Amino acid sequence: MKSPAMFPSIHDLLIRARRTRHAVPKIKCIVSILVLAAATLLSVVFLGPFQWSPTSSSSLFSRAGAGAACDLTRGQWVRDPASRPYYTNATCAFIEGYQNCMKHGKPSMEFLRWRWRPDGGDAAAACGELDRFDAARFFRLVRGRSILFVGDSLASSHVRSLVCTLSQVESPSRSCKEGFEYWCFPAHRFVVAFFWTPFQVRWRLTRGPPLAVGPDRQGEVFAGPSDLHLDEPDERWTPAAKDHDYVVLSASHWFARPAVYYSGGRVVGCHGCGAPNVTALKPQYAQRAAFRTVLRALAGMEGFKGTAILRTVAPTHYENGGWFDGGECTATEPVDPEDLTEMAEPEAEFYRAQVEEFAAAEEAARRNGVRLRLMDVTKMMQRRPDGHPDRYGHGTGEHDGFDIDCLHWCLPGPIDVWNELLLQILSDR
Repeated sequence: MKSPAMFPSIHDLLIRARRTRHAVPKIKCIVSILVLAAATLLSVVFLGPFQWSPTSSSSLFSRAGAGAACDLTRGQWVRDPASRPYYTNATCAFIEGYQNCMKHGKPSMEFLRWRWRPDGGDAAAACGELDRFDAARFFRLVRGRSILFVGDSLASSHVRSLVCTLSQVESPSRSCKEGFEYWCFPAHRFVVAFFWTPFQVRWRLTRGPPLAVGPDRQGEVFAGPSDLHLDEPDERWTPAAKDHDYVVLSASHWFARPAVYYSGGRVVGCHGCGAPNVTALKPQYAQRAAFRTVLRALAGMEGFKGTAILRTVAPTHYENGGWFDGGECTATEPVDPEDLTEMAEPEAEFYRAQVEEFAAAEEAARRNGVRLRLMDVTKMMQRRPDGHPDRYGHGTGEHDGFDIDCLHWCLPGPIDVWNELLLQILSDR
């Protein structure tokens, strides 16, 4: 029997946090891009124009097929013995230890032998195959642009999956400044940025400094409680959104941690805080309110005319317990659709809230010239209990009190399909 999602130990989060963050001005990336741009101009003048192959356009939700719409996020995982990962731990240096299942000896690599086959869901349309990620095509679409990911460690995993895949074509430079991580691909004039925040709205440690902390203090955030201002976007990252062409939002799991909830500057309730005379509220309440705030902020943000993408929650797969009481995820293949069980709370409600708040914000975004897109990965990832590190997110004797991980995902691994979906969204102009 599966248990509700639990979370890693404080000690592990402290071990896992990035210990050094050398601030390197983003201007270095810009200078590199300008140098490459000049070189490209010279090559055009003296060598003739580049010959790009035509790019087809398709939509994540409505690829045409037999005259009917096809939802690419509905389908099944099919075994593909010939499938090969886009990268490995030997070809990408950006994989973090807790994601590095190859390095830490996961017994079977069979979890890499599956691909996602859309079937159209309720549309019952002929979808065909979901195209494998084409880095050259991706770079053509994003040339001269940038993408910002905002979220928690799963968002960081998505970033590293994308960067590792793209690095097989061009090796990027990495820098950090004011809480942002940047990966610059100067030959393609493209930048990937990441900002760590487990809540996205304004927040702080209840018993900590007046401002929010960074990923180097994840353990303290995990211990909590935190103060969450559910009606105020986090000003540490939201102003930067208008500087990017694409913004990818995610993060839900941290809302299950103890927190005090604020609205209009006053306390409206809390979860697990133990405060007297304060209304007890479920974490689903806070997660829904936070996504409502951030999505509406992006939809109506002056100066932002890009694409905002909401990636839905990726479920955990603990069996026979949780983080602290013997839970594990020993599956070696995807779950058969007929054996799929209902998703546990609070993840099921987190998912519903994301989808509903996305729908509520979509019309306002359209009126303001902002493209709002949903990357619905929840159901496809619900079927992949085989893709977690389990006990192979660390070396022998290195777990430091944290042994089994059924929340994060191996890299390479099933979440590489998120980049295939991302490419489809970016192709839908």
